[in-house]
Order: sequence, then structure tokens, then C-alpha cells
Amino acid sequence: MNVLLFADAGAKVDPLAVDYITMGVTLIVFVALLAILYFAAWGPIMKGLAKREELISSARDEAVKAKASAEEAQKKLTAEFAAAQDKIRAMMDEARRDADALKATEKAVGVKEAQLERERAKREIEVAKDQAIAELHTQAVKLAALMSSKAVKRSVTEADHLRLVDEALAELNTNVTKA
Repeated sequence: MNVLLFADAGAKVDPLAVDYITMGVTLIVFVALLAILYFAAWGPIMKGLAKREELISSARDEAVKAKASAEEAQKKLTAEFAAAQDKIRAMMDEARRDADALKATEKAVGVKEAQLERERAKREIEVAKDQAIAELHTQAVKLAALMSSKAVKRSVTEADHLRLVDEALAELNTNVTKA
């Protein structure tokens, strides 16, 4: 070292010449710096990188688990949605069947009530017809009695009256059955 520092300005220095002292000092400084960096810097850096790699790996694992969980939940929700749609469809079909059954029942009840009403009306008509016929018989008897008493100009006995009523009723029944 001294040689180079104090070398003569006019002397030629060989740039390719090996200086063992400088090389030794450089080598010692390099090894010392390497040891200091290994213990002081590389260890914490390696620990930090390992910790970071572990965090990234755990985050990736959690993301994969979350994705699998989300896919499972989506499949479950899709299945539940499909089941709900099937249930709604079944409920709608059941409601339609119930409505059709109710409609048929109401129609049958209406037909039955109409039939009963017709039968009641027929009975009422029969009763009214029988009453009208009875009243007609009564009026015919009165009319026959009146006519016979005027025609004979005398008083009709009770026996004559009954005979005339029976004849009038028989004639009236034959006329009614013909009509």
C-alpha cells in the first residue's frame, strides 16, 4: 500500500500486478461484512420472508376454504330454491284441484237444490191444482143445484141434490181427464 501511495510519479505502475496485501485486506473485510450481514441482516430477512410466505399460504388456504364454502352454500341455496319452487308448484296444483273440487261440489249442490226446488214447485202446483179442482167441483155443484132448482121450479130434495152432484162430478172428472 505504501508503495503505491508513495510511488514515484514518474515510475510506471503495472496495473495487472497483484498486490497480496490489498487482496488479503479486501478478503478479510469481505468475509467480516458477510458474517455481519448473515447474522444481522439475512437472519431477520429470512425470518420475515418465511413469515410472509406462511401468511400468504394461510390466506390462500382460507380463500380456497371460503371459495369451497361459498360454492357449497350456493349449491345448497340452489337446491333449496328448487325445492321451494317445487313446493310452490305443488301448492298451486293442490289449490287448483281444491278449486276444481269446490266448483264441482258447488255445481252439484246447485243442481241438487234446483232439483229440490223443481220438485217443491211441482208439489205446490199439484196442491194448487187439487185445490182448484176441489173449488171447481164445489162451484159446479152449486151451479148444478141452482140450475136444477130453476129448471124444475121446485125445491130439490137432499137425495136429488146428492144424485145430481154425483152425476156432475162424474161428468166433470171425465172432462178433466180428457183435457
